[in-house]
Amino acid sequence: MGMGVWFAARFEKEESIPMFKAAFNNMSELASNMDFEPFGSRPMDPRDGIGNEVFWAPIAPPFYDMLPDYRKTGVASQPGEVEEIDEFLKTQEQESGIPMLWSFPALSYDQQDAIGDHENGFHVTDSVAEMKAQILLNLRCNAKLDIQKSYPYDRTCCTDYGQKSFIQIILVTLGILYVGGAAITEIIALRSSEAPKWAIFNLDVATFVTGLLACYWADRTQSFAKGSKEYNMFDFNLMSALCFIVGFAFMTKSKPPPPRPGAAPAAAPATLDDAKPLSRDQTDEWKGWMQALILVYHWTGASRDLNIYVGIRLLVAAYLFQTGFGHGVFFSSKKDFSFKRVAAVLLRLNLLSCALPFFMNTDYMFYYFAPLVSFWFLIIYALFAIGQKYNDNTWALMGKIAVSAAICPGAMLWTPVLQWVFDALNMVFRIEWDLHEWQFRLGLDGLIVYVGIIMGVASVRTKLYNKILTQSYGLAGVAGILSIPLYWWVAVSSAETKQDYTALHPVFSFIPIMGFIAARNMFPAARTWYSRTFAWIGRCSLETFTLQFHILLAADTKGLLLLDIFQGDGSLLCDRWRSLIIIVPVFLWISSRVADATGGMVKLLTKDWAAQEQEEQYDVEAKADAEPLMSGNMLSGFTRHMPSKSSWANNLKLRMLGLFVLLWTLNLFY
Repeated sequence: MGMGVWFAARFEKEESIPMFKAAFNNMSELASNMDFEPFGSRPMDPRDGIGNEVFWAPIAPPFYDMLPDYRKTGVASQPGEVEEIDEFLKTQEQESGIPMLWSFPALSYDQQDAIGDHENGFHVTDSVAEMKAQILLNLRCNAKLDIQKSYPYDRTCCTDYGQKSFIQIILVTLGILYVGGAAITEIIALRSSEAPKWAIFNLDVATFVTGLLACYWADRTQSFAKGSKEYNMFDFNLMSALCFIVGFAFMTKSKPPPPRPGAAPAAAPATLDDAKPLSRDQTDEWKGWMQALILVYHWTGASRDLNIYVGIRLLVAAYLFQTGFGHGVFFSSKKDFSFKRVAAVLLRLNLLSCALPFFMNTDYMFYYFAPLVSFWFLIIYALFAIGQKYNDNTWALMGKIAVSAAICPGAMLWTPVLQWVFDALNMVFRIEWDLHEWQFRLGLDGLIVYVGIIMGVASVRTKLYNKILTQSYGLAGVAGILSIPLYWWVAVSSAETKQDYTALHPVFSFIPIMGFIAARNMFPAARTWYSRTFAWIGRCSLETFTLQFHILLAADTKGLLLLDIFQGDGSLLCDRWRSLIIIVPVFLWISSRVADATGGMVKLLTKDWAAQEQEEQYDVEAKADAEPLMSGNMLSGFTRHMPSKSSWANNLKLRMLGLFVLLWTLNLFY
């Protein structure tokens, strides 16, 4: 119901205010007799959402100086008249029992362009009127739409996110109980020198579950506000610049790698005078600043800008290059093709992205990066494991790589193999994945993975690799620096749309990536100094990429997570920066803790409990100088209560089969 226009426009100010108050009191009394429940207090109907509601609609004051002369005297709206009506409404909102749509006048406050009829002073433009209608339609219809259609839940208000499945409710409830039990157990353990009596409560598992519950709380309840993305080039540039300022503020020099397990400690300098290209610190830093830019890209909604899109596509390609490089180095040097290695890597990559769908009612492929790097790990593993006796022959290994590069992308993209696989998954496991989206992801960056593999093998097998990067008097670095803007200019000039660029990207993306590697390793100082901030983010980059879907972003990446305590115009500098300075540190901390917890869970799931000496579990990106994924002191008292060697539960393959059956069962009944 509209409020105040008729009185302000047709009566003198001395008459309009008392008459309006009397009319409002009559309507309030009528509403109270109809026994309306306070808005938001009634539970949503499983089919009808919030149901029918009644609202008061206040008005915004007109722009008095723009009214024609005949509207400025007599019975026309007088300065302060509408303002007084609105002030009265604010005092009566609680007593009336009917909510007021203050968003309606906010759409035209201090915005002359929002007024469509300046002679009248109140009638807004069609676009503003449409926005008012959208507010009411969102309020009334969002919950009903979410019942009919599952994720992505891009409707960000007035919904309970559809009906929860029984499995989802059970898992969330058990998760809350488990975290509570683990917290109590940990408190008891801190006050006692004995091992916890309740060995089932493990701190790593509790931390992991806390990350899942944080996603549910942020993006499946109305505890947080959600907002729309508002792309602005200035916002993207500003946030990117701030990321690099923070990153460069914490530069430090690399330290020598720790001695290998069992090796005698040797005297070594505290820092290095030089380091080999693509050292662990450098690759972690690389992943970190790339992840920071990807977060900014997603938060600002910058995908519509072709210049930025080209850069972000290169960052994703660079990450997959590192996947090929890291596994290529590992399999070339370690030659570990054991089932334990495969299980550990796949668990490390997929625990989070496999658990989130059951808590969030999404699916595994929605968190596409974990499936993507898992797929390429299996391809790389098969490449090295099949005919592994030929791996020591460099030319034979190059031949295997060439055959795989020629067959694998073609088989995935241009044959019905993937269609058969997806049909089988649907038939046996009730898994419904988007085949075309998956083929798009595979096709974009298939070749760069093989470039990474070749570089990884070269770094282990040949000295030419190091000579080109470290002993070319900086010429390779200069060429690398020039190649990046040149590639960018050619790409943007030759592609008018994103679709045009995606046709060129798979073939030529290696040029700026190799150029960056050369530029990053121009001088000894460049090779030994790195950003601790970016390296820290890089070590949990998989978790930040996955958790951003629900904690930094919202509405399943379609919106932004905001805080209700702040109100503003929706811009970065005047409004949303306040939410960011609270949400971003919490988001990064959760990502880091979940990354550590995932490593601990991998250790628990793959450990040989009967072994006397603890085996080293290397990270999924491990190279020849890999460090352990986690230290022994991260294990809780839970490890002391695990089955003995004679127990069937100590069989790694059976444990993995049990985990697989559990996921299958949950998916069938979800």
